[in-house]
Amino acid sequence: MIFKFFRQYQLWFSLYLALAATFLVTFWLYRLPMTIFLNSLLFSGTIFLLVMLYAFFCFWKTLRDIQDLDNGSGQAQFNRPLEQAFWDKHNQTLDTLYKEQEVIYQETDHLKNLVKMWSHQIKVPLASLDLMVQTGKLDSRQVTNQIQSMEHYLAILLNYLKLQDKTDDYRFEEFSMRALMTDLVKSYRSQCLSKDLSVHLLGDWQVKSDRKWLHFAVSQLLDNAIKYSHPGGQIKIEITEGSLAISDQGLGILAEDLPRLFEEGFTGFNGHQHHKSTGLGLYMAKRILDELSWSIEIISQIEVGTTVTISKRSN
Repeated sequence: MIFKFFRQYQLWFSLYLALAATFLVTFWLYRLPMTIFLNSLLFSGTIFLLVMLYAFFCFWKTLRDIQDLDNGSGQAQFNRPLEQAFWDKHNQTLDTLYKEQEVIYQETDHLKNLVKMWSHQIKVPLASLDLMVQTGKLDSRQVTNQIQSMEHYLAILLNYLKLQDKTDDYRFEEFSMRALMTDLVKSYRSQCLSKDLSVHLLGDWQVKSDRKWLHFAVSQLLDNAIKYSHPGGQIKIEITEGSLAISDQGLGILAEDLPRLFEEGFTGFNGHQHHKSTGLGLYMAKRILDELSWSIEIISQIEVGTTVTISKRSN
């Protein structure tokens, strides 16, 4: 501690020694009585020593306060301007760290809940496959449906994590919306056949956007249309210049659920009734479409059907 004290006040000691040396040289050059110099040196040295003792006490007290802070057993009392400035900055930094830590805790807790929900959802197709294996009734179409369900849930999880990290860059290119929807309908062919659904695709549009992310966003809309359609129903996909509309003749959506459809984790009445919803599909679709400068609108009526329309915003 003494070494630290000397380092802290080395300028003061150096200045005192320099002044003493200057007075010594002055007395010697002018041949003044050295007794007067020694008496002055003794007097000034005594005062300097008292000042240094007080400075050492303040230094020791400040150092103790800092150590108490480090041990979490005390509250610092900083009164000097520089010390107070340091203390204010210290508190500001701590507040920032606490806030960042709280955000991390919330994100971690949210991710844990998401993984729990996702694992619960993916158990459904796994249980179906396991039941088919145990009973020996392996229906190829049903196996395909369950595998596609797992692929769908996995795509939701992976793309959700990508959106959270914002590590994926959008790559804009021009492509046919009809071609994109044709590929998407083909990928859902097995589910449509299982429910005896007919899909009508009308129109075309050369659009410039990110094909991969738009494909994922639209897949969530088509997946919902198939999921909540009645067996033997019809799904209509109508493409016009500037918009895409997907209509079904399914369960429909409650009017009170419509304003909350794009909230993260919201499943609504249909999701609770059928236990097939993660509450992430529409949330992610809306978020992706917003970043791609698209708008989305949903119109629905119970037991009549739902129409989802997405359109490119004008720049």
